[in-house]
Amino acid sequence: MYNRYSPYLFMAPGLLLLGIFFAYPLVDTLWLSLHKYNLFNTPEYIGLANFRRAMDDELFWRVLANTLLYAFIVVPSITVISFFLALLVNSSIRGIHLFRTAYYIPVVTSIVVAGIVWKWVYNADGLLNATLQSIGLSGTSWLVDTRGLPSVILGAFGIKTDALWASEPAIALVAIAVVTLWKASPYYMIIYLAGLQGIPKELEEAAQVDGASRWNVIRHVTLPAVRPYTLVVCIMATIASLRTFGEVYVMTGGGPFHRTNLLSYYIYTLGFKYLEVGYAAAVSLLLLCIIFLLSYINFRFAGGDLDGDDK
Repeated sequence: MYNRYSPYLFMAPGLLLLGIFFAYPLVDTLWLSLHKYNLFNTPEYIGLANFRRAMDDELFWRVLANTLLYAFIVVPSITVISFFLALLVNSSIRGIHLFRTAYYIPVVTSIVVAGIVWKWVYNADGLLNATLQSIGLSGTSWLVDTRGLPSVILGAFGIKTDALWASEPAIALVAIAVVTLWKASPYYMIIYLAGLQGIPKELEEAAQVDGASRWNVIRHVTLPAVRPYTLVVCIMATIASLRTFGEVYVMTGGGPFHRTNLLSYYIYTLGFKYLEVGYAAAVSLLLLCIIFLLSYINFRFAGGDLDGDDK
């Protein structure tokens, strides 16, 4: 009897924690999404009205577009940067552990501290503009400028344009994405580093003996070998980018004119600033569905190739 049920007994603490910290909040959020509630009044059942409101809410769609654009900027960039960082630190030179530690410092730095430092860098009289001016280029107020990145780049060279294509992505959104890349890339670098150290040295040595260049070794040996790790990085980075909150809260507060307002920050303002708890819960569930959908697409896109390789 004991042997039969002992696996379930070992699983019980984990299942209990999962139920307390995931299942219950999810069910409670679903219940709140079906009610009109502002913390002070008795919850009033309104069915799917909060979800219909989101579908008709212009600001919701604008924030959703910002969030998807932000993820489109961050995920490919962080995948490439973290991979090449891992290549840099995947060596046995003297003092390499010191370099790995130095690269990892942004990950353990508080987002509040990092946000304050980067706000100073992005200020009109900050370090970035001072550097640009020293080489003869004009800067901008990076976190309050409503122009798009192409418009700002052209403006730095004295070219002004009001074209629609130059209005996206917003320069402030890109500025926040840079902070995310700086802070998160070393974390994903560790994942890639684990994959690189699992590649047999004989494969790379054989390719080099056959005359392959360093780039060809990376392309034909290293990249296929770390494909499972790329899948993990893409899924984790997608989820993290869709849940970005700290950078927006500390640096821009969603401005200018909602140009950096992302879904997590939008949910926060709905629930804690305007006390629209029911509507905030409904938007939270929509965000959860978007995360599941994009994660599934990532898994099918990269995971399908992995299945094909195994066969």
